[in-house]
Amino acid sequence: MEALSGSCLQISCSFTPKPWTPSFNSKRETFGVWIKNNQNIWISQHNVVFNSSGKVSKYPMKITGNLNETNCTTLFSNLSANHSDKYFFRIENWPFRSTAVCDPLQITVKDSPWKPRIEISGDLKEKKSVTITCSAFTPCPHSPPQLTWTLQQDSHNNMEENTDGTFTTKIQETVTLSDSHDGNNISCSARYPVNEGGFKTAETEVTLNVSHAPKDTSASISPSGLVSAGSSVNLTCSSRAKPPVSSFTWFKNSTDGPMKVAEGEIYSFKMTTETDTESYYCVAANIFGNQTSSWIHVNNAGTGSFPVRLLLITGSTVIILLLVVCICWFKSKYSTRQQTQSQTREEFALQVPANVKEEEIHYEDVSFSRQRPERLTVSVQDGGQQQETEYAQVQVLKVERSVTHTAGGPEELYAQVKTN
Repeated sequence: MEALSGSCLQISCSFTPKPWTPSFNSKRETFGVWIKNNQNIWISQHNVVFNSSGKVSKYPMKITGNLNETNCTTLFSNLSANHSDKYFFRIENWPFRSTAVCDPLQITVKDSPWKPRIEISGDLKEKKSVTITCSAFTPCPHSPPQLTWTLQQDSHNNMEENTDGTFTTKIQETVTLSDSHDGNNISCSARYPVNEGGFKTAETEVTLNVSHAPKDTSASISPSGLVSAGSSVNLTCSSRAKPPVSSFTWFKNSTDGPMKVAEGEIYSFKMTTETDTESYYCVAANIFGNQTSSWIHVNNAGTGSFPVRLLLITGSTVIILLLVVCICWFKSKYSTRQQTQSQTREEFALQVPANVKEEEIHYEDVSFSRQRPERLTVSVQDGGQQQETEYAQVQVLKVERSVTHTAGGPEELYAQVKTN
């Protein structure tokens, strides 16, 4: 048996008296004796390391089994490296006395703990449920190891007794596998309590290899963008699967539906001018299934019609923009001219001599004439009263706007003024 230094070891033990020996009487007092290295108790008395009678207790041992029921199970505590040796068990039930010389026990004390074992029951295939178990050798059920793993936190530890009387500590989990589990690492650690509150830890790790149908299937095109007629096009299908993809199949969209056009990871062809766009997809397959990619579209640049079409569209756009600019400019010019004419009307004024008193100014109807009259004063009969018509020379002030006058200065106008 193996034990961990600083820990304990439970020795599962039972005995059966031989027929030819004096009979074993369970009603008599029975003692158990452990002898180290030499089975001859009479010759090597100093090799006796433990006697349940209390006479010898060199090693920290205790018989926990009921000797009267032929159960000699023993707890060996606080082991160290010097406890590694061969041991013989002896029964004393006077007059029955016997040593198991043919069945010695070899004890090996280790300084390092045992690595836990990870076992997976069932097929590692997607959509399959498997039971994953992490187990650790438990030499002393009174101080079992604590198991933890990455599969689930705070898993419940169970200790089981094996058919040979030894013990095993386990944690267990049932998992339904998917492609996401493939390549995942499961780590399990066993922490053994030792003397003075310390621990010794060992860890083990396994990688899941989950078989699955193709996943993440996609199609790509080279070159990308518009493809001119007659140019070569390469379509590539990619996918991940375990085992790897065994076949790639290419389909092209047609008036009759998808049409198979090629097999293989890469499909190469030359672009035609029959359609503006050609659509393709691929199917990746292995022994566990298949998966279809999304559509990929190959855009046809044509045989020169595209640049011409683009040029016509560009020219039309320029013409429309020019028309809009012209309309806006004419509207702006017309608005400016109207404002100028309005200002010109407001600036017309009659120049009145400064020596005319305010009360001498009479406001009457004024009519303008461009010809100079022959007479300056005319008598007019109006309602039986004679009125004088006087002509005054007035100057018209106006804002000049690109107008050229002839020599002679400002234009002279004459107004007919009615006065009382």
